[in-house]
Amino acid sequence: MAANFETSQNKGSDAIYDVCCSVCEEDSVYKEGLFNCQKYSKSFCNECVNVHKKLLKDHSVSAKDKCSSWPVNKKVNDSLELCQEHSTEKLTMFYEDHEKLLCQLCLFYNNHRQCSHVVLLSGKCKSSTHHMNVAEIASRIEQFQKRLAETMNRSEQNMKSLQTSYDTILEEIVDFRRQINGRLGRLQQNTIHELDMLHSSLRNSLEDECKQCETFISKNKVHDCKSIKSPENSFILHRKYLDQTASAELFLRNVTTNAAIEFQYNKDLENFLAACTDLGKITSRVGVVSHRHGDPNKVISVQGKSQFNVKINKDTHNCLINGICEMPNGNLVIADEHNRRVKLLHQAKNVIMHVKLPSQPWSMCNISPNEVAVTVSDCKSLNEIHFLRVDTGKIITI
Repeated sequence: MAANFETSQNKGSDAIYDVCCSVCEEDSVYKEGLFNCQKYSKSFCNECVNVHKKLLKDHSVSAKDKCSSWPVNKKVNDSLELCQEHSTEKLTMFYEDHEKLLCQLCLFYNNHRQCSHVVLLSGKCKSSTHHMNVAEIASRIEQFQKRLAETMNRSEQNMKSLQTSYDTILEEIVDFRRQINGRLGRLQQNTIHELDMLHSSLRNSLEDECKQCETFISKNKVHDCKSIKSPENSFILHRKYLDQTASAELFLRNVTTNAAIEFQYNKDLENFLAACTDLGKITSRVGVVSHRHGDPNKVISVQGKSQFNVKINKDTHNCLINGICEMPNGNLVIADEHNRRVKLLHQAKNVIMHVKLPSQPWSMCNISPNEVAVTVSDCKSLNEIHFLRVDTGKIITI
């Protein structure tokens, strides 16, 4: 991806090349034109100028750094002037309230016809006191593209790291499930062992009862009453019956009437598993990379300062700024205590949006890339926190 990004830069970027090589451009390859042939009105890169000098030795070729008048690549200018939303229309107007460039279609189809601060670009440039250094802008864009390229490379590395962490966590989840299976298996083995022990104990008891019954049956023989005729034999039979039935009666009173096994599952375990929705919590660890690197203990020296007027027509007092936050796009959000307002400043430091607060704002801070929190108090009964979101040049109360 980094290679593709570099290629796309080389194939044409008005921020890098003011003039492209005419020969390379015919092959859809955009290299910087460093030499110019006045007779042919063509520009050449380092490679193509050598071929041109060999074939046309009588043509005068001027280097870019030694030429007072240097041509401008019309293709770059044409693309620069086109509207990003309506690619066939040129930008001709400027909407001052939202700091937005407009073409004719933007004006009629994007609900800007009722806007009162739309001016022509020609008039805006004449009335503007802000000096625009093209070389400085090009340098800033080049630096910004470099930051984007670094961010993209970092994002590619993060994607690899993300995939590695995903694979690791997936393996941990499977391993944790395996551990749970092992622990449940041990619980199952322990429970089955208890079942086997109880079953064996009850079976042995029943087998002993059967043996006792066999013994009593063998001792209590049934005699033929017709063969017993003497009183002595009748007495002997009576005494044996009483002796043997006494111990048998005691045995029968303690004999097992119903042998069965029941199972009551662990309700605590069931309730715990029912309450669980996952094997663990999956969270992200995302950090925002700051592009402002430096020694936090370094002494800062002021190299220059600028003054900007942030007062608007609706302000009735002098501005007192007691809070300031920077948005990701470079815009500033400021808290004006005396006028009870929060104001949004464009990068050019002019106010493009403002909101009225019920009382004086005392302090302000970022709570997300596009949101700020403002404390409001009148030192009596009002003590509030207002949350504001900055979106597409607007301040929205949350």
